[in-house]
Amino acid sequence: MSRRSFLGAGASTVLAAGAAGCDSDADSDTAAGAPLVALVPEDGIAGIHAATVRRFNESPGEAGAETTAELRAVPSASYARALETALDGGRGPDLLFTWSAGAIRVSAEEHRLVDLYNLTEDYPEFGERLLPGALNGCAVNQRPFGIPVRGTRPVVLFYHRALFADLGLRPPATWADLKKAAARLRTADVIPVALAGADPAAAARWLEYLVERIGGPEVADRIRSGDSGAWTDRAVLRAAEEIISLLDSGAFGADGGAAGTGGEAAALLARGRAGLLLAESGQHAELARRFPAFTDRNLGWVPFPVVDDGKGKPKSLLGTPAGYLTMSERTENRLAAVALLKEFTGTAHSKALLRAGEVPATSAAAKSLGHAPYPDFARFQYDLVRKAPAYTLSWERAVHPAWRDPMRTEVGSLFAGRSTSREFSKAMRSVELPSAVRP
Repeated sequence: MSRRSFLGAGASTVLAAGAAGCDSDADSDTAAGAPLVALVPEDGIAGIHAATVRRFNESPGEAGAETTAELRAVPSASYARALETALDGGRGPDLLFTWSAGAIRVSAEEHRLVDLYNLTEDYPEFGERLLPGALNGCAVNQRPFGIPVRGTRPVVLFYHRALFADLGLRPPATWADLKKAAARLRTADVIPVALAGADPAAAARWLEYLVERIGGPEVADRIRSGDSGAWTDRAVLRAAEEIISLLDSGAFGADGGAAGTGGEAAALLARGRAGLLLAESGQHAELARRFPAFTDRNLGWVPFPVVDDGKGKPKSLLGTPAGYLTMSERTENRLAAVALLKEFTGTAHSKALLRAGEVPATSAAAKSLGHAPYPDFARFQYDLVRKAPAYTLSWERAVHPAWRDPMRTEVGSLFAGRSTSREFSKAMRSVELPSAVRP
């Protein structure tokens, strides 16, 4: 596809600058004379997105498209439904925010979203501005459908520095180190690992990382692509067995889940009642907000441990590569949409994210890490992402929607001790997917 065919006929349609606000009727969102509309969740970062849109509107000519843009913010609690409606309806927003490929997979496969591969080829500045692998989190069938506009959130292992120092422990670098540390913490009457037992996604992080460390990124790629046979791969079976071993040893607490929610699990770590917590890097900002003294003095962090005989690379990551804006196939002015996406990957937007505690997946962020609220952690996080040979999107966000609920159920059963490794694998393999996503 050439640039001309990517842009389409709408590229020649120059919308009037200073157009009136967007009509509430979705069919008028991209009609002539209306602004370009971006749908985003109304949360702590929405204000940063709004500032970026204002910069775009202040100099539309410099941005490369004589048009204005409008942000449509939807409360976070109802955003998933709003996104689904926008994807399924008639002419709706031109750009739509998503955390992952999982939420847009069906729409991408049904050609309701724009494959952005040719966009990144035609506009090399996107490649120059983004860290390698930044597009992977919004890829469907190995094609990119989103441009990162929020911070990257790898899953890392947090630990209580004072507890580890008092017990003569070092943060675990290998899986064997982690099991030894867990045993030592147990003898000290400390919960080794704080786990949000009521949240299958928190439990799944342990299983996912072990699958990657044992089998390499290929197994995760097969799961993400919809290959049901991947669930019975040796790496999945062994990872589940390791989880059962940790449960049997009491590593997650006496009941297999040291806390009900993620907030409760974080509190156990901050109050010295637990030694370790596996969470997305965004947990650092939450700990800083709730437990600033602990964060300043005793919060430590390391990458997920290496499995000595595994195929996975030590620097490979799991998590959420970024938050993305994806483009509707119904967008009438793709040139304007491209210009707005450029603004979202620019230096000003990256600096604003850093000030808010987010770490952007952009090359521009490297020079501004010292301005983050916690520079040491920001540099650690940024370097992890920059050097990662593979960055796998968490299963919760990556898998086909038809797998999501069964996966949560089966992970919950595994961590509750109600199923074996083989039962878990067999149950997941038996879940049928629509034929369109089978490899």
